[in-house]
Amino acid sequence: MAYGRKGHLVEALTPDVVVLQEVSKADIIGAQTPFGAWAGSNKHKGLGVLGMTPANYTMTEQASSALPWHLPFSVNGLNMIALWAHKLTQDQRYVRITHQIADTHSQYLGSGRGLILGDFNSNTVWDRGHPGRNHSMLVDKLEKLGLDSVFHRQEGCPQGEENIKTYFHRKNADHGHHIDYAFLSMTMDASIRVGEPTEWLKHSDHMPLILDIHQLPGSASSARGSRPTE
Repeated sequence: MAYGRKGHLVEALTPDVVVLQEVSKADIIGAQTPFGAWAGSNKHKGLGVLGMTPANYTMTEQASSALPWHLPFSVNGLNMIALWAHKLTQDQRYVRITHQIADTHSQYLGSGRGLILGDFNSNTVWDRGHPGRNHSMLVDKLEKLGLDSVFHRQEGCPQGEENIKTYFHRKNADHGHHIDYAFLSMTMDASIRVGEPTEWLKHSDHMPLILDIHQLPGSASSARGSRPTE
């Protein structure tokens, strides 16, 4: 992602928490922020999280390196999993990996204060390619844990029929897909917007998701998170 050259674009969004895919370990470890975490097998291209504002950050769950790549952590009691659904083998790839992550951390996500967000690399339109562990089944699984996609909740559209794209293959504005999501506990009020391609496509093939959580249950605080990537 070359965060060192693009960080000012992210910071202009004034996020509390940033989830970054394809980011170097050095960019995360060297950041002067209250919190940072990174996971990956290539030090130049992994999954990173930055906590930009003071808060109670805790690495509350153990992330298995056998499930690339995810980072479970909590922020002021909100149980989060940052995600970059990657490919390990032909069988363990993308949405299939995310199924395993959701199963492994089901209690954590199903706490009533759960959020899993990032690059899922999946959509209902590709269900046929993942029999038994497809995107629609993942949506159902997360719903049983009390989570739904904030975008689909807000826009009232079915999965697979999104009119706003989050990813443009090779930065081609005519070749877009919706593959980035924020699944949040249904009891939590939130809104989301997707970065405009006219503004962001020159910088990244993924558009940032800007998630605003208006009220944490049992808390007077609000939170904003952004998920830019390349």
